[in-house]
Amino acid sequence: MAAVVYSFGAALVLGVAASLIGELGKRKPEFAVFSLVVIALLVIGVMALVLWLCARWWSAADEAAREAHKWSWYWGGSTGLALAAVPYILLHAMPGTAEAALPVGMTTTQAVLFGMALLGGFQLIGYSLFWVGWWLKRR
Repeated sequence: MAAVVYSFGAALVLGVAASLIGELGKRKPEFAVFSLVVIALLVIGVMALVLWLCARWWSAADEAAREAHKWSWYWGGSTGLALAAVPYILLHAMPGTAEAALPVGMTTTQAVLFGMALLGGFQLIGYSLFWVGWWLKRR
C-alpha cells in the first residue's frame, strides 16, 4: 500500500513541478528548451522511482498475488488491447466518420492523448475484470 501512496505522491509533485516549469518555458521562450529537458528528466526520475517501488512490492508479494497479476495483465490487458483496436480500425476503414464523433476543435495533440488514454483505459479495465475473475475462481 505504501508503494501506491508514494507513487501517487511522486506523480502529484511531478505534475505540479512540470506545470510550473512548463509555464516558465511558455512565458520566457529562452527557457523553453531548458523547461523541456527538466520536465523530461523529472518524468524519467519519477518513472524510475515507481519502477523501483514496484520491484520492491513484487519481491514481497506472495506467489498467488504474482500469478494473479501476471495472468490478468496477459489475458485482460491483451483483451483490452484487442478491443481498443476496434476504434483504430474504424478510423482507417471509415475515414472522416470517426472524426465526426470527436469534440469540435480537438487538436491533433489532444486526439493522440485521447487515443492513448482510451488504449490504456481498455487495458486497465480488461486487467481489472480478469484479476477479479482470477480471485473469484480461486476463493
